[in-house]
Amino acid sequence: MRRMIFLHTNDMHARVDGMARVATLVEQVRREHPDTPVLYFDLGDSEDTVNRLSNLTKGVAMHRLLSIAGCDASAVGNAAILRYGYQVLAEEAQAATYPLLLANLRLPDGSPIPGTTPTTLLDVGGVRLGLIGVTANIGNQYEKWFGLQVLPVVPLIRELSAALRQQGADAVILLSHLGHALNPEFHVDEADRAIAAELQQELTLILGAHSHHLLPEGEWVGDVLIAQAGEYAQHLGRVDLLWDGEHMRVERATVLPVADVPQSPRILAESEVIEGEVERFLQVVIGELAQPLDFAADRECGVGNLMADMLRERMRAEVGVVAVGQAFSGPLTAGPLHRVTLWDVCSSPANPGVATMTGAQLTAMVVRGLDAEFAKDSPRAMRGQPRGLFHLSGASVRDGRLFVGDAPVEPERQYRVAGSDWELDTYGGYADASWNLEISYDVPVILREALEDYFAAHQPVYVTSGRIQGSLRGPEAK
Repeated sequence: MRRMIFLHTNDMHARVDGMARVATLVEQVRREHPDTPVLYFDLGDSEDTVNRLSNLTKGVAMHRLLSIAGCDASAVGNAAILRYGYQVLAEEAQAATYPLLLANLRLPDGSPIPGTTPTTLLDVGGVRLGLIGVTANIGNQYEKWFGLQVLPVVPLIRELSAALRQQGADAVILLSHLGHALNPEFHVDEADRAIAAELQQELTLILGAHSHHLLPEGEWVGDVLIAQAGEYAQHLGRVDLLWDGEHMRVERATVLPVADVPQSPRILAESEVIEGEVERFLQVVIGELAQPLDFAADRECGVGNLMADMLRERMRAEVGVVAVGQAFSGPLTAGPLHRVTLWDVCSSPANPGVATMTGAQLTAMVVRGLDAEFAKDSPRAMRGQPRGLFHLSGASVRDGRLFVGDAPVEPERQYRVAGSDWELDTYGGYADASWNLEISYDVPVILREALEDYFAAHQPVYVTSGRIQGSLRGPEAK
Protein backbone atom coordinates (compact mmCIF):
# COMPACT_ATOMS: atom_id res chain seq x y z
CA MET A 1 0.00 0.00 0.00
CA ARG A 2 1.32 3.44 -0.94
CA ARG A 3 0.04 6.54 0.81
CA MET A 4 -0.29 10.05 -0.57
CA ILE A 5 -1.81 13.29 0.67
CA PHE A 6 -3.64 15.91 -1.38
CA LEU A 7 -4.01 19.39 0.11
CA HIS A 8 -6.41 21.85 -1.48
CA THR A 9 -7.78 25.40 -1.31
CA ASN A 10 -10.53 27.13 -3.23
CA ASP A 11 -12.10 30.56 -3.59
CA MET A 12 -9.42 32.36 -1.59
CA HIS A 13 -10.40 35.61 -3.35
CA ALA A 14 -7.07 37.34 -2.75
CA ARG A 15 -6.95 36.92 1.03
CA VAL A 16 -3.17 37.20 1.13
CA ASP A 17 -2.94 36.91 4.93
CA GLY A 18 -4.85 33.63 4.77
CA MET A 19 -2.77 32.45 1.83
CA ALA A 20 0.39 33.08 3.88
CA ARG A 21 -1.02 30.87 6.65
CA VAL A 22 -2.01 28.19 4.13
CA ALA A 23 1.56 28.19 2.81
CA THR A 24 2.91 27.60 6.32
CA LEU A 25 0.50 24.70 6.83
CA VAL A 26 1.37 23.13 3.45
CA GLU A 27 5.05 23.27 4.37
CA GLN A 28 4.29 21.81 7.82
CA VAL A 29 2.36 18.82 6.41
CA ARG A 30 5.15 18.10 3.95
CA ARG A 31 7.73 18.28 6.73
CA GLU A 32 5.70 15.93 8.93
CA HIS A 33 5.43 13.34 6.13
CA PRO A 34 8.87 13.20 4.50
CA ASP A 35 8.26 9.75 3.01
CA THR A 36 4.73 10.45 1.72
CA PRO A 37 4.03 12.41 -1.47
CA VAL A 38 2.13 15.59 -0.52
CA LEU A 39 0.53 17.55 -3.37
CA TYR A 40 -1.16 20.93 -3.05
CA PHE A 41 -3.88 22.00 -5.49
CA ASP A 42 -5.83 25.25 -5.78
CA LEU A 43 -9.30 25.05 -7.29
CA GLY A 44 -9.60 28.58 -8.65
CA ASP A 45 -10.66 32.12 -7.80
CA SER A 46 -7.48 32.99 -5.96
CA GLU A 47 -7.92 36.45 -7.55
CA ASP A 48 -10.26 39.28 -6.52
CA THR A 49 -10.58 43.06 -6.61
CA VAL A 50 -10.90 43.25 -2.80
CA ASN A 51 -7.12 43.07 -2.47
CA ARG A 52 -5.05 45.89 -3.95
CA LEU A 53 -2.15 43.65 -4.91
CA SER A 54 -4.42 41.23 -6.75
CA ASN A 55 -6.48 43.93 -8.42
CA LEU A 56 -3.56 46.02 -9.63
CA THR A 57 -1.88 42.98 -11.20
CA LYS A 58 -5.13 41.51 -12.59
CA GLY A 59 -4.62 38.47 -10.38
CA VAL A 60 -1.09 37.70 -11.59
CA ALA A 61 0.35 38.37 -8.13
CA MET A 62 -1.80 35.62 -6.64
CA HIS A 63 -0.18 33.03 -8.88
CA ARG A 64 3.28 34.22 -7.90
CA LEU A 65 2.26 33.70 -4.28
CA LEU A 66 0.69 30.30 -4.96
CA SER A 67 3.96 29.26 -6.62
CA ILE A 68 5.85 30.23 -3.45
CA ALA A 69 3.27 28.23 -1.46
CA GLY A 70 4.20 25.11 -3.42
CA CYS A 71 1.08 24.68 -5.55
CA ASP A 72 1.27 21.69 -7.91
CA ALA A 73 -1.70 22.50 -10.18
CA SER A 74 -4.65 24.89 -10.29
CA ALA A 75 -8.07 24.86 -11.86
CA VAL A 76 -9.01 28.11 -13.58
CA GLY A 77 -11.92 29.86 -11.85
CA ASN A 78 -14.28 32.46 -13.22
CA ALA A 79 -12.87 35.46 -11.30
CA ALA A 80 -10.01 36.43 -13.59
CA ILE A 81 -11.68 35.72 -16.94
CA LEU A 82 -14.90 37.59 -16.25
CA ARG A 83 -13.07 40.55 -14.71
CA TYR A 84 -10.12 40.94 -17.04
CA GLY A 85 -10.80 38.78 -20.10
CA TYR A 86 -9.40 35.36 -20.95
CA GLN A 87 -6.24 37.01 -22.28
CA VAL A 88 -4.99 37.50 -18.71
CA LEU A 89 -4.58 33.73 -18.27
CA ALA A 90 -1.41 33.82 -20.40
CA GLU A 91 0.07 36.37 -17.99
CA GLU A 92 -0.97 34.31 -14.99
CA ALA A 93 0.57 31.20 -16.52
CA GLN A 94 3.91 32.97 -16.93
CA ALA A 95 3.87 33.77 -13.20
CA ALA A 96 2.87 30.23 -12.15
CA THR A 97 5.27 27.33 -11.65
CA TYR A 98 2.37 24.88 -12.07
CA PRO A 99 -0.16 24.16 -14.85
CA LEU A 100 -3.42 26.12 -15.12
CA LEU A 101 -6.05 23.50 -15.99
CA LEU A 102 -9.05 24.46 -18.11
CA ALA A 103 -10.72 21.94 -20.38
CA ASN A 104 -14.25 23.15 -21.06
CA LEU A 105 -13.56 26.69 -22.30
CA ARG A 106 -11.93 26.92 -25.71
CA LEU A 107 -11.10 29.51 -28.34
CA PRO A 108 -13.47 29.71 -31.33
CA ASP A 109 -11.25 27.30 -33.28
CA GLY A 110 -11.47 24.73 -30.47
CA SER A 111 -7.92 25.17 -29.20
CA PRO A 112 -7.13 25.68 -25.49
CA ILE A 113 -6.99 29.23 -24.17
CA PRO A 114 -3.35 30.43 -24.22
CA GLY A 115 -1.73 29.81 -20.86
CA THR A 116 -3.96 26.85 -20.01
CA THR A 117 -4.00 23.13 -20.64
CA PRO A 118 -7.03 20.80 -20.40
CA THR A 119 -5.16 18.03 -18.55
CA THR A 120 -1.83 17.12 -17.06
CA LEU A 121 -0.06 13.97 -15.86
CA LEU A 122 1.90 13.98 -12.61
CA ASP A 123 4.22 11.27 -11.33
CA VAL A 124 3.43 10.92 -7.63
CA GLY A 125 5.92 8.51 -6.08
CA GLY A 126 5.65 6.17 -9.05
CA VAL A 127 1.87 6.55 -9.39
CA ARG A 128 0.79 8.39 -12.53
CA LEU A 129 -1.97 10.83 -11.65
CA GLY A 130 -4.14 12.38 -14.36
CA LEU A 131 -5.69 15.79 -13.66
CA ILE A 132 -8.56 17.49 -15.51
CA GLY A 133 -9.65 21.09 -14.85
CA VAL A 134 -13.10 22.54 -15.55
CA THR A 135 -14.84 25.80 -14.68
CA ALA A 136 -18.42 27.01 -14.30
CA ASN A 137 -20.38 28.47 -17.21
CA ILE A 138 -21.71 31.72 -15.72
CA GLY A 139 -24.88 32.56 -17.61
CA ASN A 140 -23.24 31.93 -20.98
CA GLN A 141 -21.15 35.05 -20.47
CA TYR A 142 -17.99 33.46 -21.89
CA GLU A 143 -19.73 32.99 -25.22
CA LYS A 144 -21.50 36.36 -25.20
CA TRP A 145 -18.53 38.52 -24.24
CA PHE A 146 -15.50 36.68 -25.52
CA GLY A 147 -16.78 34.36 -28.25
CA LEU A 148 -15.42 31.32 -26.40
CA GLN A 149 -16.74 27.81 -26.86
CA VAL A 150 -18.20 26.17 -23.75
CA LEU A 151 -18.01 22.39 -24.03
CA PRO A 152 -20.46 20.04 -22.21
CA VAL A 153 -18.51 18.74 -19.25
CA VAL A 154 -19.75 15.15 -18.84
CA PRO A 155 -18.78 13.85 -22.29
CA LEU A 156 -15.64 15.98 -22.19
CA ILE A 157 -14.45 14.55 -18.86
CA ARG A 158 -15.26 11.04 -20.05
CA GLU A 159 -13.20 11.60 -23.22
CA LEU A 160 -10.27 13.22 -21.41
CA SER A 161 -10.26 10.58 -18.68
CA ALA A 162 -10.00 7.84 -21.29
CA ALA A 163 -7.19 9.70 -23.04
CA LEU A 164 -5.28 10.14 -19.77
CA ARG A 165 -5.55 6.44 -19.00
CA GLN A 166 -4.27 5.64 -22.48
CA GLN A 167 -1.30 7.87 -21.67
CA GLY A 168 -0.65 5.78 -18.55
CA ALA A 169 -2.66 7.47 -15.82
CA ASP A 170 -3.33 5.12 -12.91
CA ALA A 171 -6.09 7.36 -11.51
CA VAL A 172 -7.92 10.50 -12.66
CA ILE A 173 -8.79 13.42 -10.39
CA LEU A 174 -11.11 16.27 -11.35
CA LEU A 175 -10.14 19.79 -10.32
CA SER A 176 -13.53 21.42 -10.51
CA HIS A 177 -14.65 25.03 -10.34
CA LEU A 178 -18.21 24.03 -11.25
CA GLY A 179 -19.89 24.37 -7.85
CA HIS A 180 -21.56 21.86 -5.55
CA ALA A 181 -25.10 22.23 -7.02
CA LEU A 182 -26.89 23.50 -3.91
CA ASN A 183 -27.33 26.99 -5.35
CA PRO A 184 -30.06 27.40 -7.99
CA GLU A 185 -27.93 29.83 -10.01
CA PHE A 186 -25.53 27.00 -10.87
CA HIS A 187 -25.96 24.66 -13.81
CA VAL A 188 -27.08 21.80 -11.57
CA ASP A 189 -26.62 19.15 -14.25
CA GLU A 190 -22.99 20.26 -14.64
CA ALA A 191 -22.03 20.60 -10.97
CA ASP A 192 -19.93 18.33 -8.79
CA ARG A 193 -22.72 16.11 -7.48
CA ALA A 194 -24.07 15.40 -10.96
CA ILE A 195 -20.58 14.82 -12.37
CA ALA A 196 -19.76 12.37 -9.58
CA ALA A 197 -23.00 10.43 -10.11
CA GLU A 198 -22.48 10.24 -13.86
CA LEU A 199 -18.77 9.40 -13.94
CA GLN A 200 -18.33 6.73 -11.27
CA GLN A 201 -15.97 4.67 -13.40
CA GLU A 202 -13.92 7.57 -14.69
CA LEU A 203 -13.09 9.53 -11.52
CA THR A 204 -11.67 8.76 -8.09
CA LEU A 205 -12.00 12.17 -6.49
CA ILE A 206 -13.42 15.64 -7.19
CA LEU A 207 -11.72 18.60 -5.55
CA GLY A 208 -14.34 21.34 -5.80
CA ALA A 209 -14.83 25.09 -5.66
CA HIS A 210 -17.04 28.01 -6.77
CA SER A 211 -19.94 27.41 -4.37
CA HIS A 212 -17.76 28.14 -1.29
CA HIS A 213 -18.87 25.00 0.53
CA LEU A 214 -17.00 23.75 3.57
CA LEU A 215 -17.23 19.95 3.58
CA PRO A 216 -15.47 18.88 6.83
CA GLU A 217 -15.34 15.20 5.86
CA GLY A 218 -16.11 15.52 2.17
CA GLU A 219 -19.24 14.07 0.60
CA TRP A 220 -19.51 10.67 -1.03
CA VAL A 221 -21.53 10.22 -4.19
CA GLY A 222 -21.31 6.50 -4.82
CA ASP A 223 -17.62 5.68 -4.98
CA VAL A 224 -16.49 9.23 -5.75
CA LEU A 225 -15.57 11.67 -2.98
CA ILE A 226 -16.24 15.40 -3.37
CA ALA A 227 -14.02 17.64 -1.22
CA GLN A 228 -14.26 21.42 -0.86
CA ALA A 229 -12.54 23.69 1.67
CA GLY A 230 -14.85 26.66 2.14
CA GLU A 231 -13.66 30.15 1.21
CA TYR A 232 -11.29 33.05 1.83
CA ALA A 233 -8.30 30.89 2.84
CA GLN A 234 -9.89 30.04 6.19
CA HIS A 235 -9.22 26.31 5.80
CA LEU A 236 -6.86 23.97 4.04
CA GLY A 237 -8.49 20.81 2.77
CA ARG A 238 -6.74 17.47 3.14
CA VAL A 239 -7.48 14.12 1.49
CA ASP A 240 -5.50 11.01 2.48
CA LEU A 241 -5.36 8.30 -0.19
CA LEU A 242 -4.05 4.77 -0.59
CA TRP A 243 -2.72 3.11 -3.75
CA ASP A 244 -2.65 -0.70 -3.74
CA GLY A 245 -0.92 -1.12 -7.07
CA GLU A 246 -4.17 -1.27 -9.05
CA HIS A 247 -6.68 1.10 -7.47
CA MET A 248 -6.61 4.40 -5.67
CA ARG A 249 -8.83 4.63 -2.60
CA VAL A 250 -9.73 7.66 -0.50
CA GLU A 251 -8.99 6.90 3.14
CA ARG A 252 -10.38 10.09 4.65
CA ALA A 253 -11.07 13.78 4.04
CA THR A 254 -10.61 16.59 6.57
CA VAL A 255 -10.29 20.37 6.67
CA LEU A 256 -7.63 22.16 8.70
CA PRO A 257 -8.37 25.63 10.11
CA VAL A 258 -5.58 28.12 9.48
CA ALA A 259 -6.55 31.03 11.77
CA ASP A 260 -3.88 30.30 14.39
CA VAL A 261 -1.15 29.28 11.94
CA PRO A 262 1.78 31.74 11.56
CA GLN A 263 2.14 33.48 8.22
CA SER A 264 4.80 32.23 5.86
CA PRO A 265 7.79 34.63 5.78
CA ARG A 266 8.40 33.64 2.14
CA ILE A 267 4.88 34.69 1.11
CA LEU A 268 5.17 37.97 3.00
CA ALA A 269 8.57 38.66 1.43
CA GLU A 270 7.30 37.97 -2.08
CA SER A 271 4.31 40.23 -1.42
CA GLU A 272 6.70 43.06 -0.57
CA VAL A 273 8.67 42.43 -3.76
CA ILE A 274 5.49 42.58 -5.85
CA GLU A 275 4.36 45.72 -4.02
CA GLY A 276 7.63 47.41 -4.98
CA GLU A 277 7.24 46.44 -8.62
CA VAL A 278 3.64 47.66 -8.65
CA GLU A 279 4.56 50.97 -7.00
CA ARG A 280 7.11 51.78 -9.70
CA PHE A 281 4.54 51.07 -12.39
CA LEU A 282 1.88 53.10 -10.61
CA GLN A 283 3.94 56.26 -10.13
CA VAL A 284 3.69 57.15 -13.83
CA VAL A 285 1.73 60.35 -14.55
CA ILE A 286 -1.13 59.46 -16.88
CA GLY A 287 -2.86 62.84 -17.26
CA GLU A 288 -3.98 66.04 -15.64
CA LEU A 289 -7.23 67.18 -14.06
CA ALA A 290 -8.29 70.80 -14.42
CA GLN A 291 -10.25 70.68 -11.16
CA PRO A 292 -10.78 68.33 -8.18
CA LEU A 293 -13.50 65.74 -8.70
CA ASP A 294 -15.56 64.76 -5.69
CA PHE A 295 -17.13 61.35 -5.01
CA ALA A 296 -20.58 60.71 -3.56
CA ALA A 297 -23.00 57.80 -3.77
CA ASP A 298 -26.13 59.84 -3.00
CA ARG A 299 -25.75 62.85 -5.32
CA GLU A 300 -24.16 63.94 -8.55
CA CYS A 301 -20.38 64.00 -8.29
CA GLY A 302 -17.34 64.76 -10.41
CA VAL A 303 -15.86 61.29 -10.80
CA GLY A 304 -19.22 59.87 -11.91
CA ASN A 305 -19.54 62.54 -14.59
CA LEU A 306 -15.94 61.85 -15.70
CA MET A 307 -16.69 58.16 -16.21
CA ALA A 308 -19.91 58.88 -18.08
CA ASP A 309 -18.05 61.29 -20.39
CA MET A 310 -15.35 58.73 -21.10
CA LEU A 311 -17.85 55.96 -21.89
CA ARG A 312 -19.86 58.16 -24.27
CA GLU A 313 -16.77 59.26 -26.17
CA ARG A 314 -15.05 55.87 -26.28
CA MET A 315 -18.14 54.03 -27.53
CA ARG A 316 -19.20 56.83 -29.91
CA ALA A 317 -22.60 57.10 -28.26
CA GLU A 318 -25.18 59.84 -27.84
CA VAL A 319 -25.56 59.13 -24.13
CA GLY A 320 -23.25 57.79 -21.45
CA VAL A 321 -24.57 56.26 -18.22
CA VAL A 322 -22.75 54.87 -15.18
CA ALA A 323 -23.65 53.88 -11.62
CA VAL A 324 -20.95 55.67 -9.67
CA GLY A 325 -20.60 53.04 -6.92
CA GLN A 326 -19.37 50.32 -9.25
CA ALA A 327 -17.01 52.72 -11.04
CA PHE A 328 -15.36 54.64 -8.20
CA SER A 329 -14.76 54.48 -4.47
CA GLY A 330 -13.24 57.91 -3.87
CA PRO A 331 -12.40 61.37 -5.27
CA LEU A 332 -9.59 62.65 -7.49
CA THR A 333 -7.49 65.74 -6.81
CA ALA A 334 -6.66 68.47 -9.32
CA GLY A 335 -3.35 68.60 -11.18
CA PRO A 336 -1.08 65.83 -12.48
CA LEU A 337 -2.72 62.42 -12.03
CA HIS A 338 -0.55 59.44 -11.17
CA ARG A 339 -1.72 55.99 -12.17
CA VAL A 340 -1.78 54.88 -8.52
CA THR A 341 -4.22 57.66 -7.63
CA LEU A 342 -6.66 56.57 -10.32
CA TRP A 343 -6.30 52.84 -9.71
CA ASP A 344 -6.73 53.18 -5.95
CA VAL A 345 -10.23 54.64 -6.43
CA CYS A 346 -11.20 52.80 -9.63
CA SER A 347 -10.94 49.07 -8.95
CA SER A 348 -13.91 48.19 -11.17
CA PRO A 349 -13.41 45.19 -13.49
CA ALA A 350 -16.33 46.33 -15.69
CA ASN A 351 -15.94 46.60 -19.46
CA PRO A 352 -17.12 49.52 -21.62
CA GLY A 353 -20.13 48.67 -23.77
CA VAL A 354 -22.76 50.20 -26.02
CA ALA A 355 -26.33 49.31 -26.96
CA THR A 356 -29.13 50.83 -29.01
CA MET A 357 -32.36 51.34 -27.08
CA THR A 358 -35.58 53.31 -27.33
CA GLY A 359 -36.10 56.58 -25.54
CA ALA A 360 -38.65 54.85 -23.31
CA GLN A 361 -36.10 52.19 -22.36
CA LEU A 362 -33.43 54.80 -21.71
CA THR A 363 -35.82 56.76 -19.52
CA ALA A 364 -36.81 53.67 -17.54
CA MET A 365 -33.14 52.83 -17.01
CA VAL A 366 -32.31 56.33 -15.79
CA VAL A 367 -35.36 56.40 -13.50
CA ARG A 368 -34.09 53.19 -11.92
CA GLY A 369 -30.58 54.56 -11.71
CA LEU A 370 -31.71 57.72 -9.94
CA ASP A 371 -33.85 55.89 -7.37
CA ALA A 372 -32.33 56.94 -4.04
CA GLU A 373 -33.28 53.72 -2.23
CA PHE A 374 -31.95 51.51 -5.01
CA ALA A 375 -28.72 53.50 -4.97
CA LYS A 376 -28.19 52.49 -1.32
CA ASP A 377 -28.34 48.79 -2.22
CA SER A 378 -25.08 46.85 -1.99
CA PRO A 379 -25.30 43.52 -3.85
CA ARG A 380 -22.59 40.91 -3.38
CA ALA A 381 -20.82 41.90 -6.59
CA MET A 382 -20.24 45.38 -5.14
CA ARG A 383 -18.15 43.96 -2.25
CA GLY A 384 -19.85 46.16 0.37
CA GLN A 385 -19.99 49.35 -1.70
CA PRO A 386 -23.41 50.92 -2.43
CA ARG A 387 -24.53 51.12 -6.04
CA GLY A 388 -24.62 54.90 -6.03
CA LEU A 389 -26.70 57.08 -8.32
CA PHE A 390 -26.60 57.11 -12.10
CA HIS A 391 -24.45 59.75 -13.80
CA LEU A 392 -25.08 60.97 -17.33
CA SER A 393 -23.12 62.33 -20.26
CA GLY A 394 -24.80 63.83 -23.31
CA ALA A 395 -28.04 63.82 -21.34
CA SER A 396 -29.50 65.71 -18.41
CA VAL A 397 -32.47 65.75 -16.07
CA ARG A 398 -34.35 68.99 -15.50
CA ASP A 399 -37.95 69.96 -14.84
CA GLY A 400 -38.72 66.29 -14.18
CA ARG A 401 -37.78 65.30 -17.76
CA LEU A 402 -34.88 63.55 -19.44
CA PHE A 403 -33.09 65.43 -22.22
CA VAL A 404 -30.58 64.16 -24.76
CA GLY A 405 -28.64 67.21 -25.83
CA ASP A 406 -31.15 70.04 -25.79
CA ALA A 407 -34.15 67.95 -26.84
CA PRO A 408 -36.51 65.96 -24.61
CA VAL A 409 -36.21 62.21 -25.04
CA GLU A 410 -38.58 60.81 -27.66
CA PRO A 411 -40.04 57.51 -26.38
CA GLU A 412 -40.03 55.74 -29.77
CA ARG A 413 -36.71 57.04 -31.06
CA GLN A 414 -33.60 54.83 -31.00
CA TYR A 415 -30.59 56.09 -29.01
CA ARG A 416 -27.04 54.78 -28.89
CA VAL A 417 -26.23 54.46 -25.18
CA ALA A 418 -22.81 53.71 -23.64
CA GLY A 419 -22.22 52.24 -20.21
CA SER A 420 -20.46 49.26 -18.73
CA ASP A 421 -21.77 45.72 -18.42
CA TRP A 422 -23.10 46.62 -14.96
CA GLU A 423 -25.52 49.17 -16.39
CA LEU A 424 -26.31 47.59 -19.75
CA ASP A 425 -26.62 43.90 -18.89
CA THR A 426 -29.58 42.60 -16.91
CA TYR A 427 -27.65 41.39 -13.84
CA GLY A 428 -26.94 44.97 -12.79
CA GLY A 429 -30.65 45.53 -12.24
CA TYR A 430 -31.09 48.51 -14.57
CA ALA A 431 -31.93 46.93 -17.95
CA ASP A 432 -34.96 44.68 -18.38
CA ALA A 433 -34.43 41.25 -19.93
CA SER A 434 -37.51 41.73 -22.12
CA TRP A 435 -35.72 44.52 -23.99
CA ASN A 436 -33.33 41.98 -25.55
CA LEU A 437 -30.61 44.59 -25.91
CA GLU A 438 -27.79 43.75 -28.30
CA ILE A 439 -24.72 44.94 -26.44
CA SER A 440 -21.26 45.34 -27.92
CA TYR A 441 -18.40 45.22 -25.39
CA ASP A 442 -14.88 46.57 -25.62
CA VAL A 443 -13.18 43.55 -24.06
CA PRO A 444 -10.84 42.86 -22.39
CA VAL A 445 -10.44 46.60 -21.61
CA ILE A 446 -11.64 47.54 -18.12
CA LEU A 447 -12.78 50.98 -16.98
CA ARG A 448 -9.55 52.27 -15.50
CA GLU A 449 -7.65 51.33 -18.67
CA ALA A 450 -10.24 53.13 -20.78
CA LEU A 451 -9.88 56.19 -18.53
CA GLU A 452 -6.12 56.20 -19.13
CA ASP A 453 -6.78 56.46 -22.86
CA TYR A 454 -9.23 59.29 -22.19
CA PHE A 455 -6.67 61.20 -20.13
CA ALA A 456 -4.08 60.75 -22.86
CA ALA A 457 -6.46 62.32 -25.38
CA HIS A 458 -7.53 65.25 -23.18
CA GLN A 459 -4.90 67.49 -21.62
CA PRO A 460 -6.10 68.62 -19.16
CA VAL A 461 -9.42 66.91 -18.45
CA TYR A 462 -12.28 69.20 -17.49
CA VAL A 463 -15.62 67.87 -16.20
CA THR A 464 -18.86 69.82 -16.12
CA SER A 465 -21.49 69.49 -13.41
CA GLY A 466 -25.19 70.24 -12.92
CA ARG A 467 -26.46 67.40 -15.13
CA ILE A 468 -29.04 66.06 -12.64
CA GLN A 469 -31.46 68.72 -11.46
CA GLY A 470 -34.30 67.18 -9.49
CA SER A 471 -36.04 63.84 -9.85
CA LEU A 472 -37.25 62.05 -12.97
CA ARG A 473 -40.40 60.15 -13.79
CA GLY A 474 -40.69 58.40 -17.09
CA PRO A 475 -43.02 56.23 -19.13
CA GLU A 476 -42.90 52.45 -19.09
CA ALA A 477 -40.18 51.10 -21.38
CA LYS A 478 -41.28 49.40 -24.60
